Amino acid sequence: GVPRGLPRAGVVESLRLSAFLVPPGFPHAAPARDVLRARTLLARLEARYGGRPVLVRRPKGPALLVMNGRDALRVLSEEAGAYTPAVEERPSGLPTDVLRPAFIEVARQESAALTDGVVDHARLDACWQRVARRCVYGAGAAGDEQLTKLLAGITRAGRRRSGRRQEILSGRYDARIIDHLRRAEPGSLAGLIAETSDGAESRGLMQAAFWLMGLGVAAAGLMRTLALLAAHPAHRKAARTDADHLRACLREAQRLWPPVPALSRVSTEDTTWYGATLPAGTTVLVPIAAHQRSPRLPYANTFAPEIWLNGTAAGEWWARPGCDGVHLTLAVGVAFLGGILRTARPKPVGRTLSPHRPLPYTLDVSRLRVTMRPARPSRCG
Repeated sequence: GVPRGLPRAGVVESLRLSAFLVPPGFPHAAPARDVLRARTLLARLEARYGGRPVLVRRPKGPALLVMNGRDALRVLSEEAGAYTPAVEERPSGLPTDVLRPAFIEVARQESAALTDGVVDHARLDACWQRVARRCVYGAGAAGDEQLTKLLAGITRAGRRRSGRRQEILSGRYDARIIDHLRRAEPGSLAGLIAETSDGAESRGLMQAAFWLMGLGVAAAGLMRTLALLAAHPAHRKAARTDADHLRACLREAQRLWPPVPALSRVSTEDTTWYGATLPAGTTVLVPIAAHQRSPRLPYANTFAPEIWLNGTAAGEWWARPGCDGVHLTLAVGVAFLGGILRTARPKPVGRTLSPHRPLPYTLDVSRLRVTMRPARPSRCG
């Protein structure tokens, strides 16, 4: 039978897994990072140990690397009170759904700036950050590019574990956003915080900073989606007139190139795994990126938005619905892309993406370009 206890990764394997799966600082990978670097090593471990979880050596104690879908569900399911996000992934308690119509309108307005000429990641990102600032702090923050630069600096300092620089930047950032927060514009997150908060300004600062970061990092996924639509005209045409299809295209771009290599959780109590007891405080890693491109999936390396519409993805643990923040970001992203597609047709520049070749494991967004042509009149209305 299967031996009791848990297998352990070797020293070199552990070092590689830690480097590949655990980005330091903010829980999103750096833009040029290859989130699928671990796939070959993970496949080898899965074959060697039959899909059982593997203990990975780390300086702060071993982490549990979950390999199969059943174990991943156990860790990630909403009922799993035994596991909590390793990094504060979302502040709770804000009824952000009431802001959805206002956020969608902001995204549609700002997207008008991307309907002609060549659009690259820098241009799209600058436009999307205006959306993020308007949604979080209101129209008065739309042009405050320094705010976004300060936040990017904090994130970089966190990745490099540069504590002192992070403190200085955070102080400058906090001072800058207090004015935006106190303006409490109606229809913005700042306005909602003012209405619902208990007067704790530090909590408002954290919530607003979290949302600006969370919205801001979506730019890479939006650029990839735009490039995929340019390279797949049939999906572009369907997405132009069908918001559900466009949403599926955005989710599919995130499946192909997810923002993180692994999800990280920490156990809040002692847990038992295959006969072995792990103490509370153990880090559990779920390598989501490798599973979304698993060779067992017939669509692994193709652009297949239909899997999100016909129920194919519904049975996959990695396709489970995200938190309210994820849904809201998706809705704003769909409105943004929809605004572009209403009046423009993205055409590919270069041959990085093709419907006739498997899609690459890495896609450097800084090298993507699309040319905007005027959209042809829609046949349906």
